[in-house]
Amino acid sequence: MLKSISIKNYKTFIGETYIDFAATNYKFLEDENVGAGRVLKGALFVGENASGKTNILHAITLLLQICFRNESIDYAAIVSFYGKYDQCNIKYNFYHNGNDIDYLLTISRQGIEQEQLIRNGETLLSRNSRSGNINMGGHDTVVDELPKNLALLRRTYFDTHFYDDKILSSWFEYLRQSVYVNCNTHSIISFTNDTQELNAYVYLEKNGVKSINDFLKKINYRQSISYDTETHNKRGNFNSGSSKKFISFAKEGTGLEIPDTYESTGNITLVSLLPAFIHAIKNDCMLIVDEFSSGFHNELEECLVKYFYHYSNNSQLFLVTHSTNILNNSIVRPDQVYSVRFDGKNGSVIKRFSDEMPREAQNIEKMYLNGVFDGKPYYNKIFKD
Repeated sequence: MLKSISIKNYKTFIGETYIDFAATNYKFLEDENVGAGRVLKGALFVGENASGKTNILHAITLLLQICFRNESIDYAAIVSFYGKYDQCNIKYNFYHNGNDIDYLLTISRQGIEQEQLIRNGETLLSRNSRSGNINMGGHDTVVDELPKNLALLRRTYFDTHFYDDKILSSWFEYLRQSVYVNCNTHSIISFTNDTQELNAYVYLEKNGVKSINDFLKKINYRQSISYDTETHNKRGNFNSGSSKKFISFAKEGTGLEIPDTYESTGNITLVSLLPAFIHAIKNDCMLIVDEFSSGFHNELEECLVKYFYHYSNNSQLFLVTHSTNILNNSIVRPDQVYSVRFDGKNGSVIKRFSDEMPREAQNIEKMYLNGVFDGKPYYNKIFKD
């Protein structure tokens, strides 16, 4: 599980920013929201538009891209345009099966400059510019002529799959199972060998509708889906005219199936998210969700977050949202929430709600809206012209 991430001169974050996912001394929601090693099962990031919230998610996702989808990385856009330095630094700290695993990166606009992989204080891998050293399995290996767009960590994994190291192999599987979702664009980035497996259509073709319909029934959504080349309606069917299947929605009590072409944004967004959501509950990993509040009712948002924390084991859910209703002590703990704001020449800054030590009985949504936790925008809503 990701225990912390530290970023410096990364996109909108100029100064060193430490984001902690270790549980604090709060005792409520301990069984639901806290995983192994008292690492939190995720975090929420709130704040005004363009404050830097999504950049935190991108910093987490960057590790996954470096390890599994190297070709899609634009290194020139990673180093902050606001800062005065030509490099950025990122440090990931994981707690995995009783072990501390640190991965440190220094990145320039040309690519990766430095790397270190450290487990329980022992350096297993290091890199300086184009040269690296690997110390694993009792062997010390020197690597030269490393391309700057290729991580030594990635090369080592694909060369060895860490066959002789069960801890690293298991940690990499945790990373590989992780998923990034943008609810606004319905885009999903999977890091397994089958990168399209969590696309809704691919998922339904492979797994059928049962897992999604079981979930919808469990939360009392009062709708179900089908996946076929035609609808099944008493008043006449809609047919695709080919062998191509489509998703249809049936509202309880109507006897009608409506093709997704004519469905609401909320339903389309939900079905786009659910394969990744169900996957992350079944497989320990990180589920990284941007624009979570795109088309969902407040009650559905709360239900999804609660469901994830209740049924996941050691998976983590990282969310960017504008829905303050989730800021509720029955859903999340104060140590799971960060506000983000952009502070001019200082760039993006964050504040952890638990730093203000709110009590369990206090309304943290109201406190945030009253400006206690920072990060709330203030727009002029009085016009006299």
